[in-house]
Amino acid sequence: MYQAIQTETQRTTLRVMATRAEEAKRKLSLYALDRVLWALEELNLAERTTVPGDVVEQLRAFDVPFNREIKIPDLIELVFTAQEQFMNVEPEEINRVPTIEELEAYFEQSRVA
Repeated sequence: MYQAIQTETQRTTLRVMATRAEEAKRKLSLYALDRVLWALEELNLAERTTVPGDVVEQLRAFDVPFNREIKIPDLIELVFTAQEQFMNVEPEEINRVPTIEELEAYFEQSRVA
């Protein structure tokens, strides 16, 4: 019985870690895209027409289509579109009821700690 609880506790811990990692990745991606937007906005306000190489690299890293003919305001819209995949993400298990095994593992873990 103890082994089953321990195994389930490990599984639950791994699921929590994976969820936290995905959330961190989502937030970091939004942050990086915000920085790209900021750079593009500054270029647009300065009425620049050439996008610096480092910004181009960041655009390509997020699969934002880029070529020299695309105007900066259009690039800004493309970045907004790229951000959509990272926004309004709901947890997969928002209303899921934990199993008996998960509850046992949780209470066993808190009792041991």
